[in-house]
Amino acid sequence: MVKILVYSPSFRMRAMIVGMVTAPGVEVESVTSRQALFKRCQEKHFDNVVIEDFRLFMDGEGSVARIRAHFATRPKIFVLSTAIDEQTVLSLLECGVDEYLLLPVSPARLRQKVCAG
Repeated sequence: MVKILVYSPSFRMRAMIVGMVTAPGVEVESVTSRQALFKRCQEKHFDNVVIEDFRLFMDGEGSVARIRAHFATRPKIFVLSTAIDEQTVLSLLECGVDEYLLLPVSPARLRQKVCAG
């Protein structure tokens, strides 16, 4: 079973992403705040974390380390966002984000990437 955690401050986006990655053999949870994201990542290991808020990684808090700190295996981190400049994408990848996906993203493409174990 693949375990996925979805974070978006937007109810609409969160619901859309959860709907796109829900599939047989996939367990999906979602959270509404940064604090809840970090708390859930402390409590439970997720295979993949999908985040629709690239600013989470721009605040110097070491967000990637906080997401990955509590388990031996490292979850993949996917950031979904509308167009941002190339330097911001490079900064995301340099700080440890595994993949940046441009919105709108096809449901099949997102499911293929995020639901892989």
